[in-house]
Amino acid sequence: MTETLGWIQLGKRYIRKCTLYEPMCWNAGIDLSKHIVSISRYGGLIALGNRESNNGRNLTIHIYNAAGKEISSFKWNSGPFLGMGWTNSDDLLCIQEDGKILLYDIFGQFIRIIRMGKECEDHRVLEYEIFLSSAGTGVVVMNGLYRFMVVNNVDEPKVRTLSQVPGLKSTPPSSWCALPGPRGCRVLAANDDEIYLLDQGDLCTRQYPTGLSSEPASYICMSVSLDRKHVALYTNEATVWIGSADFKEKYCELRTNEGGCPKQMLWCCNCVVSFGSASDRPTDDKALVIYWQKKILVIGPGKDWVRYDVEEDYSNTSIHGAAVLCADVDGIHIITGNRHEYLQHVPKTVEDIYFPGSVEPGSVLYDASKEYERQSEKADEYLRILLDKNELERAVEQCTIASTFEFVSRSQKQLLRAASFGKTFRPELELTDLFVNACQYLRVLNALHDFNVGIALTAAQLQHLKMDCLIDRLVVRRQFRLAFYICKFLKMAEDRGSSRILSHWACYKVQQSNVPDEKIAYDIRNKLKNARGVSYASVAEKAVEKGRKDLAIKLLEFESRASEQVRLLSKLGKHTLAVEKAVESGDSDLAYEAITRLRERSSLSDFLVAIRQHPIAYKLHLKYCREQNQRMLKDLHEQEDNFIELANCHVRDSYGPIRREERNVALHSALDSFNKARNEFAAKMTDEQLQLVKDQIDLEQETGGNYIDSSLHDTLLMLLSSNYNQKAEKMRKQFKVSDKRWWWVKLTALADQRNFSELEAFSRSKKSPIGYMPFLESCVRNNAPKEAEKYVSKVAKDQQVAALVKTGNMRAAADMAIQIKNLCDLELVHKKCGPEHRDVQERVGNFLQQLR
Repeated sequence: MTETLGWIQLGKRYIRKCTLYEPMCWNAGIDLSKHIVSISRYGGLIALGNRESNNGRNLTIHIYNAAGKEISSFKWNSGPFLGMGWTNSDDLLCIQEDGKILLYDIFGQFIRIIRMGKECEDHRVLEYEIFLSSAGTGVVVMNGLYRFMVVNNVDEPKVRTLSQVPGLKSTPPSSWCALPGPRGCRVLAANDDEIYLLDQGDLCTRQYPTGLSSEPASYICMSVSLDRKHVALYTNEATVWIGSADFKEKYCELRTNEGGCPKQMLWCCNCVVSFGSASDRPTDDKALVIYWQKKILVIGPGKDWVRYDVEEDYSNTSIHGAAVLCADVDGIHIITGNRHEYLQHVPKTVEDIYFPGSVEPGSVLYDASKEYERQSEKADEYLRILLDKNELERAVEQCTIASTFEFVSRSQKQLLRAASFGKTFRPELELTDLFVNACQYLRVLNALHDFNVGIALTAAQLQHLKMDCLIDRLVVRRQFRLAFYICKFLKMAEDRGSSRILSHWACYKVQQSNVPDEKIAYDIRNKLKNARGVSYASVAEKAVEKGRKDLAIKLLEFESRASEQVRLLSKLGKHTLAVEKAVESGDSDLAYEAITRLRERSSLSDFLVAIRQHPIAYKLHLKYCREQNQRMLKDLHEQEDNFIELANCHVRDSYGPIRREERNVALHSALDSFNKARNEFAAKMTDEQLQLVKDQIDLEQETGGNYIDSSLHDTLLMLLSSNYNQKAEKMRKQFKVSDKRWWWVKLTALADQRNFSELEAFSRSKKSPIGYMPFLESCVRNNAPKEAEKYVSKVAKDQQVAALVKTGNMRAAADMAIQIKNLCDLELVHKKCGPEHRDVQERVGNFLQQLR
């Protein structure tokens, strides 16, 4: 079968080497042995740096996608270059000999620098290893003192020093490797034939490989699997020991008969769960891959081995190989100058379907589908076998899952056709969902595998990475179009998908310095006008970072959130425009905030000129000053010659908690302002107030009372209540108090003193200008109903019923109301009758019914 071409048995399982890209897009004559090469996981980004550069001088770093298409390049202009590696977010770590680690994005833009400490700077870094863990991307370096320094997460760099390797003298460790763990990274280091596990502080534990046939003179190479479960040791005797990472279990020991140290030794394991797997644990497939100059040796845990020749190595005499290997979570990337291959265990599902003579349900269904395409009756026989054994559902599931492991679209289609053929006879919802998900994954993966995109992901890697993370990586690579259509195809929520991508696209667009602002603003608006949840403010902020303030202002015109508009306009120094937008929003708090910023960042004269151009803003500012800053309010009125408002401010000041002298000063200032405004009435009132204050001060000195802050009415009332009648009369004449007011004040004072005889005499002194109801009410208020009855007859006839009600004489009030037949008076009596006058209430109620 052509599907099994390239499969090689390794123990009980098979391995295969799939060609992902051939030829590569870079120059055909590129020699990887002359370059420092680093390959990323989850996509296969490739970074190349010329190994022959003079200590980092004249070094150019090129970054390619997995197909060898160049993404970017940049000149290295820092210190002596040692090596590089990738982070889990596809940023490039460049390590210098002085212990500085420079972080770049995939377009060569510098991000930040990390320092490994003074000791590394003084004694230089000799070797390094970059590792990925649950905590993030970490770095281990070995300096000239043969001490190991660790940073567990480059996003939160904190340098930790590990224990020294015991017994070292003048030579470095014969081999070492990083061993990341949940509590931080440790290091396995070999001092010739002794292996130590180094931890922080002085923690150091010697490790003893189990079942070693003979003690070697030295361990010259070692490797730990990505899942931290397995370890391999290579000795100077060309023997490899493979076992568990705790050295308690030995898988096998094999003599390779190869001279010298391997160029690379790494593990090929399944560290992630396969697509559609019912288990939440990855399969226990593992093999050790060792690369020498002319071959790759794959060793299984059962001492089985497979050899691959590397053609590019035959013409190479360099000590560095012309192929580069990189371990990923479910296989090994093998990159040469001409091709990109992927070495992995053949997935069990694929093996079950394609293996000759297999009787697995998926294999039977696959054969049935092929017979059906040939229009052979054998298709019916195969289907009946599956239906009789009730294995059709499992067969559909196997074919569907197997399709996601294939890199060639022809094989994917054949398996999906077989799954679709079987699904027509078992249309369960679970199978449909699995089939749809597989089709979606394959369509996305095939788009990613295109040479122009060059992201070499497997379905298992994509499932582990998650779709959101993939979209983030596409955005980082500026593959906005592909990311947008993937989100649309998968029907992702706009805030997670299309809108977020368009926002990133717009942020990238504003960085194009060769395009005019008007063109960029038009393109962004045209693209984003129907997108929901896109913040023009964030795009404008990016434009500000790039020094394009005019473009930022144009973009802010499209921002729907006034708060973001105002915030960024203020940041740009466009405070007047910020005030205008804040006022247009109708948000008074936002307007006050913008006005305050304008006031703080401009002179008073410029502020007033600007604020007067916006009447609503000016009124809000006046309101703020009136409530919070009286001094500024006076300055505003004085500059505008608004003497009326200035006088009002002084009048309000005079009523505040200030000293008497200050009150007089405030009133005099108010009088002066009213005179300037030619407001004679207000000036006269202010002058009288000044006179009242003066008289109140004199009265306090003469009588010892407290008259300050009292009105003229209250002053007269207090004088009459204290029997200072002559002083009250004098003040009445001085301030020309009207008769009505005088009568009100005097009757109130007499009633409050319960001097009812004097009150009666006062009512007879002459005809009352305010009537006699106030006399009656004053008596009632002071609990003297009998005194109040004396004034009932003097009250106007239309008020006599109400007067009788106030005195409590409900029967007389009812008689009078019935007599005059006034509905309002009757209703008043009916309403005011209490329980003790229930008979009166019934009588009035009956009469009301008769009238109605």
